[in-house]
Amino acid sequence: MEVELRAVLGIDAAWTDHEPSGVALIVDRGSGWQLLEAAASYTAFARREEDDPIVRHCGSLPNAPSLLAAAHRLGAPVDLVAIDMPLSTTPIIGRRASDNMISSEYGARHASTHTPSVIRSGRLSDELRIGFEVAGYPLAVSEPRGRALLEV
Repeated sequence: MEVELRAVLGIDAAWTDHEPSGVALIVDRGSGWQLLEAAASYTAFARREEDDPIVRHCGSLPNAPSLLAAAHRLGAPVDLVAIDMPLSTTPIIGRRASDNMISSEYGARHASTHTPSVIRSGRLSDELRIGFEVAGYPLAVSEPRGRALLEV
């Protein structure tokens, strides 16, 4: 019996294009989740093994098709994309109810949220959402169905 492969692409997104964003790919082949790949920047994740090593990771704009292609090249077509950054189909101009609730619950444990704005994470958030949406991963605002993009 063939087990269905499940894969999640996780992005710890920097809120500027000057700092690198971490990327990880986890897979479940039926025996539990395992880390398949982790990289300190979009460029490092998307590069091929034969490329020269990266000495210092730099920030860049996200490129959804190249990240998805790299995951596929690693043998894991992506089911879900999880991004640690505010995402919305409408402009984010300040703190949201969810930001306040998380900060209220976890702030005492030093795990509150940053305050989003039009500038940070603004453009980068929109670039990620639009890029993944065009690639077939729409933003899930309730229960994800099929391929989806999630704010985590």
